Amino acid sequence: MLDALLVDSVVRSIQTGSLYALMAIGLTLTFNVVRLPNFAHAELITIGAYAALLVSMGISTNVPVILLAAFIAAALAAVLSHRLVFRPLERKGSSIYTLMLASFAVGMIFRYILFLIVDTYSLFDKRIQVPVEIWIRSTPLILTNLFFWAVPTSIVLVLLLTLLLRGTGLGREMRALAGNFDLARVMGIRVERVKMLTWFLAGGLAGVAGALWALQTSVNPTMGWLVILSVVAATFLGGMTSFVGTIVAAYIVSFSENTLMQLLNYFLGVDFGFKPAIPFIIILAVLLFRPDGIAALFQSIRKR
Repeated sequence: MLDALLVDSVVRSIQTGSLYALMAIGLTLTFNVVRLPNFAHAELITIGAYAALLVSMGISTNVPVILLAAFIAAALAAVLSHRLVFRPLERKGSSIYTLMLASFAVGMIFRYILFLIVDTYSLFDKRIQVPVEIWIRSTPLILTNLFFWAVPTSIVLVLLLTLLLRGTGLGREMRALAGNFDLARVMGIRVERVKMLTWFLAGGLAGVAGALWALQTSVNPTMGWLVILSVVAATFLGGMTSFVGTIVAAYIVSFSENTLMQLLNYFLGVDFGFKPAIPFIIILAVLLFRPDGIAALFQSIRKR
């Protein structure tokens, strides 16, 4: 009995952790390059999910087409928020606290625009039109096509982003901007171009993650908001600026919410209703005991 429960929870942990990593890496990218903890990131996830839903309902049920639509829709929404809100505020010399409040406001605007559209066309709690198929069945392991879309896609996109940051001119410009904003400007880096492309990539990754998340659940306007706390916990635990730390932290958060919660329920009778408290506990623990996150741990290991 316990073996079956553990196998199921580990599969869920890997699948969910891969999606958390894809969501959190965009948040880390925005914080690194643009210096903004973007709380509207939750709505970019939702926009990607709804773009995927609409494409599956009216154009194609082909998963790559659905994911491409989700990437483009969320990326354009991110660029739009940058051009209309964040860039004008930055030019006025607004503080990071003002920009954070603005990101809350942008998120609320996106969310309630979605509510209006969804209510008009009765799109609450709809499922993306991709049939669930069992690809591997062996006691006690069952893997569906959703697992094989979510995990490899997330890993490939994270690897591609890593290659872009490490091996391209744009990536070097992003890293220069993240390292020293003023020096990057003096060196002749086109700051506005780099920022816009950063928003495009961060939004697109969030959109794809939203679409993959929506494949395993129903779509509604609060979907991104409900998952963002776990994503923020992964970003905090990862150190806010480390991509490797963020990826590792995403899996830690996922295993805590699934496998650890399963063990606590089995051995101690802890109710699954306490699961939403886990991201809060992780955030508080990081703030109290390791404000730099696990990224500092990786750096200390490298020095040895």
